[in-house]
Amino acid sequence: MLSGDAQQYTERSNRFMNMAAQAARSWYNSEGEWIADTLPADTRERFWLAGPLYAAGEASLADAIILKGEVAQYGEISFNIFETNIAASLLVAHRSDMSAEVRLKLERLVRDGFSFKPGNRQPDFQFHGYNDNMPAKASAGLILGGELLGCREAVEYGLWNLRQYKASLVRNGINSEFNSPTYTGLTIRAISEIAEYARDEEARSVALGIEERLWLDLAARFHPEMGVLSGPYSRAYTVDSAAHASTISCLLWFCLGDRVHPSPMALFDLPDDLVLHHMGDVPFNVAQFSWFATGTYHIPDQAYRMFASKSYPFRAVATCELGASAGTDFLARSSRIETMLFPDFTLGTSSSPHGSITQNHSYFVTFKRQETIRSFRDIGTVFTKFAIDGEVPGTVSHMMDKGQVYANKGEVDILSSCANTFTIQSGSTAMVLTHPHPTLDADGIEKPISELSELIIVSTHGGDVEELIVGGVPRKTWSGTVERGQWIVCRIGKMLAGFRPMAYTRSDGPVSITLESNGNYNYIRIGFYKGEPRHFSRDEMRLIFGGFVAEHASVSEYCSLAAFAEELEPGRFTDYYWTTRRARYVRPAGSSRQMLELETSWSPGSMTPRYATINGRRVEQPIVEIDGLNADELPFMSEPFAPIPPFFPWKDFSTVWADDPYAIGDREE
Repeated sequence: MLSGDAQQYTERSNRFMNMAAQAARSWYNSEGEWIADTLPADTRERFWLAGPLYAAGEASLADAIILKGEVAQYGEISFNIFETNIAASLLVAHRSDMSAEVRLKLERLVRDGFSFKPGNRQPDFQFHGYNDNMPAKASAGLILGGELLGCREAVEYGLWNLRQYKASLVRNGINSEFNSPTYTGLTIRAISEIAEYARDEEARSVALGIEERLWLDLAARFHPEMGVLSGPYSRAYTVDSAAHASTISCLLWFCLGDRVHPSPMALFDLPDDLVLHHMGDVPFNVAQFSWFATGTYHIPDQAYRMFASKSYPFRAVATCELGASAGTDFLARSSRIETMLFPDFTLGTSSSPHGSITQNHSYFVTFKRQETIRSFRDIGTVFTKFAIDGEVPGTVSHMMDKGQVYANKGEVDILSSCANTFTIQSGSTAMVLTHPHPTLDADGIEKPISELSELIIVSTHGGDVEELIVGGVPRKTWSGTVERGQWIVCRIGKMLAGFRPMAYTRSDGPVSITLESNGNYNYIRIGFYKGEPRHFSRDEMRLIFGGFVAEHASVSEYCSLAAFAEELEPGRFTDYYWTTRRARYVRPAGSSRQMLELETSWSPGSMTPRYATINGRRVEQPIVEIDGLNADELPFMSEPFAPIPPFFPWKDFSTVWADDPYAIGDREE
């Protein structure tokens, strides 16, 4: 950090940690026992919160809270990917403040983390296309814990992990768990700690380069005037979908200050309409945010400049790589991540969803409700989900555990999406194509399905849709049915948006399209099936086709919503299935927009298309392109090739919690 920014970061972090320490006294007694009426904290929350307590001079309470935390036991080994490696961090920062009993407990936990199964060296904690935050934590625990406890073998394993991560950022623009509002911050927190505290020179250098790459990508997708991270997202929860109090907004607020919305200080005077992760669980969020407040970060100057201001339109594109499951339904692939930022809104798409698809936002929009953003209420979002059995956004629930209902109450943590999704983006236009995922068939789920719906969702926490035109006819309320083929065009704050569903089936009759609301959301429901619970065959799932074209514009681009709707009306669509789904959207030139043609040929079960074109040209997939940055100057991109030294540490690829299929042929010795 720059010196001035570092001082302000310290002031903000200390302010938050002092409030967290004060709040902790109402949640725990002096023996570290939970006394609040909310869901009791788990061990990782206890460990997260201990850092601020030590920093605030509350060592005895921190000790008591840690000692009451239990870690999963596997034979003689205690291990948890969170708790084990938070323990290493606490030892690095606060070892001298701890009682001998706590120090011994954490050292044993860190040493157990050097193990193979279970432990940080278990095969699934690699950088291999999945949840990068977990191998990042494992690497920090191995390197810092190994140096602290004198285990060079652990350090070498962690260093090998970092070399793998570095190699992925040579062939890709960004990491596999790209742009996640929940998990990117955890990856940065772990990598930055290696960069700050590792004694091994290579570990420090590689970690610093990785951290800089992550910060630069975040900065490229951050909207300075809205103060939020734009999409697309790899793994996102309800709080992220609404652009409320996410882990990334917390981390960015510590680093950048009040330009970021919302401030984590809101947790101590909680607004009724602020969405929190874990369904309104304030202690959980305070503990997790404390983890970010205790970090030390290394933000490059170029990132600071992009965080501070941008020339619009601003474009950021990167390629990432995604792993495969044990079966054949989630295939290893690359994905193209694109974000376009405009003065009043942003549009982000990913050509293929991350991981198991349920947490993804392959299409995500943020927009201004007001010209000047003063709070999180002045920001709205648009996204899509493919839901089953009547699930909708805005469902509110109490926290429960083992049949007991606790005081925590809020929007449920996630509305799962069950679709394979492919996108094409050109500027402010997106074509989003979906299929219900094949694993929803009778072999994939035991429970029969009563409803299949695609939802295009508009968050209304800060205000409703203000103007609506359907099929060229104004409507006063967000309600009623929509005929297939009609544009649904609306004004929401400073953004105009038009949605044209592209949905049909082979055999289940015409789809229904309705405008509905629940809680703080309006949504377009595209209904494929609603009736008696039944199982669908895989072939039936493959012949259900969803998706839409979405057009976006600022209110300043058109004299009225009617003018925007009129310009969209001449758009033409061709969409059919025969061996592959072939979809084409042609938008003639208008008063404000040039002619555009989007076309693709895509198989229902595939993660990548046969082809995708914009105005007849195949969509390019650059490693990284960020406006104003020379990709060759990014860390690692211009270094001469240096092979990773031979290292194959496993006899098998089983884990203590699964026995996934594996086979080993040759191995480097």
